[in-house]
Amino acid sequence: MSMPVDLTDTRALVVGLGVSGNAAAEALQAAGAQVRVVEPGRGEALEERAARLAAAGVEVLRGQADVAGLLAERTLVVPSPVVAPHAPLLVAARRLGLEIVSEPELAWRMAGGRTRLVAVTGTNGKTSTTELLAALLGVPAGGNIGMPLTAMLSRPAAALPPLVVTELSSFQLRHSSTLAPDVALMLNLAPDHLDWHGSFVAYGASKARIWGAQSGAQLALVNADDAEASGLFEAHPPPARRATFGLAAGAARDREEEPGLAAVRKGRLWWHDAGGERRPLLRMDELAVTGRHQLSNVCAAVTAAVAAGADPDALGVPLRAFRPGTHRLQRVATINDVAYVDDSKATNPHAAAAALASYPSVVWIAGGLNKGLSFDGLASLLPGRVRATVTIGSSGPALAAVARGAGIPVVEAGILDEAVRASAELARPGDTVLLAPACASMDQFTDYAARGRAFAQAVARLKGAATAQETTNGH
Repeated sequence: MSMPVDLTDTRALVVGLGVSGNAAAEALQAAGAQVRVVEPGRGEALEERAARLAAAGVEVLRGQADVAGLLAERTLVVPSPVVAPHAPLLVAARRLGLEIVSEPELAWRMAGGRTRLVAVTGTNGKTSTTELLAALLGVPAGGNIGMPLTAMLSRPAAALPPLVVTELSSFQLRHSSTLAPDVALMLNLAPDHLDWHGSFVAYGASKARIWGAQSGAQLALVNADDAEASGLFEAHPPPARRATFGLAAGAARDREEEPGLAAVRKGRLWWHDAGGERRPLLRMDELAVTGRHQLSNVCAAVTAAVAAGADPDALGVPLRAFRPGTHRLQRVATINDVAYVDDSKATNPHAAAAALASYPSVVWIAGGLNKGLSFDGLASLLPGRVRATVTIGSSGPALAAVARGAGIPVVEAGILDEAVRASAELARPGDTVLLAPACASMDQFTDYAARGRAFAQAVARLKGAATAQETTNGH
């Protein structure tokens, strides 16, 4: 077992006082490092964090600051995930030879190997799979969701959890170098955040860092049904064991040493032992998730949980009890035999495609802030499945053009309230009105959750109007 790094001579710059930056600053200060923090933003939460850190002896700088002054006498930089590698501050830090680490990488070094990690990444489905894995293993989840890893792993040895499931974003992995999870799970890979990474190749390389520091019996696990994710095994070979999972039982075994896997067959979830024996775990209709991509994530979570030490025969109860988080194919209402489904978490074309494939007849609400991605790949999915497209946000015109090119009727609503009203007029009994934006939300909303709540509120108003109309007609 390695030991936690000694930080007493470290002069750290923490960039940003968001949740992870605040946790990193607190952990560094508690470990005896000399900490400087810079936060240009304003807001009640930021002001409270800045005041608390300043009272504890941390040097806190507000507003825009000179890059040279910020980096002066620093030895370590811990940037907010939103700070891209090409940002002037990080370019200058690299030029000076300063080490740049993400908050999860810092947490890993502070833990010194005293906590095992099961880490999850991918373009889509990370949060739901992380939450399910934590439920299957009965351990805490953190990282890109929930509690930052530095808050979990910088504790005294007696208070450290023996195992943690963590979601890791490409932003966090880009500045990770020694973090080595026992099980590294890659769900899928599709273009996303290209404005941050600069290219799809760079984005994939960041994702592959999830297994880059593994060794020995540690395991890299990738989706055999996803060609791009599987390709990372060849482009960035894991230094430890590697294995695959997939919806089909035939997904996968080209190496005798690979462990067992979960797979779907004849309406059931099966466990396949490494030796080839299989046994059913539960019926698929006992799960609260729908959609091929969500069932794939279930297979991933079960496979990873068993690789981390779980008994497959004990997983039926937590699988049946698990409920996915909000804004992920969440049915918010049914009005006049039309389902209204919130998949606001579908913030890129890959996620939107998976959502569209989950329903046979869709009125699709799409649009928002593009992240440098192409929507052209969605065109082939629309005919025969999408009856109409209703667009919103700054990318509405581009998505409208894709839909029209595929022969799909389009309404350019612009805003979400109007989009819900227009969708209700277009929908027929048996249809699904699906919010799967294929875009980020920040052109009109603070985040995808705010967008999802606005959708649910608009649908609730629609349902109230429909109920009032029924009452009037009844009289």
